[in-house]
Amino acid sequence: MKKRVLLVFLLSAVLCIFSSQSVFAAWTQAKGHSYNQLGFSYYRTNEKTTTLERDAHENLVSTNSKIEKEDSAEFTSAKMTYYVEYGIIDSLTVVASIPFDRQRSDDTVKFSEEDGPSGVGDINLGLRYLLMPNLFGTGVLMSVQGDVKIPEAYNYGHPLTHLSLGDGQYDAALTLKFGRGLPKGYIWANVGYKYRFENDQFAPLTFKPSDKINVAFGGGYPIVSWLSLTGYLEWARSASGAKVSSEMVDASLSTGLDSVHAEEQLKKDSLALEPDTMSGYIGLQFNLPSGKYTPGSVVLSYAADMKNLLGLKTKNSAMGETFGLALVRSF
Repeated sequence: MKKRVLLVFLLSAVLCIFSSQSVFAAWTQAKGHSYNQLGFSYYRTNEKTTTLERDAHENLVSTNSKIEKEDSAEFTSAKMTYYVEYGIIDSLTVVASIPFDRQRSDDTVKFSEEDGPSGVGDINLGLRYLLMPNLFGTGVLMSVQGDVKIPEAYNYGHPLTHLSLGDGQYDAALTLKFGRGLPKGYIWANVGYKYRFENDQFAPLTFKPSDKINVAFGGGYPIVSWLSLTGYLEWARSASGAKVSSEMVDASLSTGLDSVHAEEQLKKDSLALEPDTMSGYIGLQFNLPSGKYTPGSVVLSYAADMKNLLGLKTKNSAMGETFGLALVRSF
């Protein structure tokens, strides 16, 4: 199987979006209190943006051309994610998310006669600490959060020939979070850096994805007592050059990559190691009457990747959309 047809999976593992804004929030939970969310999402993509240029005979002529959108094999992901925040003390909150994912790719159906993998994907664990409840008297709250992505819950297949439930290496992120309550609603903004470790599971065939700079902002507004509108924009940019071992480059030639451009093809297409993404989210939160066995609210959401917004572009990445439903309960 040509590895380049598997691009959409590797990207979607990163791009599937939570069905709530809680993962972005700056506020910490009170001691002994928790926020619980069970989210269901459906992600679909059948196109991508790329800087790879081919001639009329499908021969690669450039890996750094202008960004173009093109069709790709359809990939879908039906995901259930449990997300929780728990207040250790008023100023310190532990956060965790555990996804169960079922994926389907037209390419795996065509070449491997199987739908795709299913099971628990990358687990995320983090700590959020309240730095300042009132930044310089502005009413803005500031916190810092550290996260670790743990790729130990699934079997990672060979990156040149198999699909997996994640990209197989650890990530560590540090994010500054800002939030402010308004007379009606709230706003927030985040800026963070994600360090991505080397993937050496098939050494000496190794690779290291580019680190990421992430910027996001959004907010929520109560339309009526039982209904709120939420939304955000998020931009992620590759912050350093990706790396692939010479052994990985040599091995990739058997999958049909161009010997002249194989290294750049791996980085920008086959392994998707240097993507930039721009995405938007909108959600409706329905607040429900309190009950012992009922969720406190239900969130319906839609998110989509954008090719270009005010010069912030999606590059060498899948272009997909996510439909979400989340059940929320606080204790």
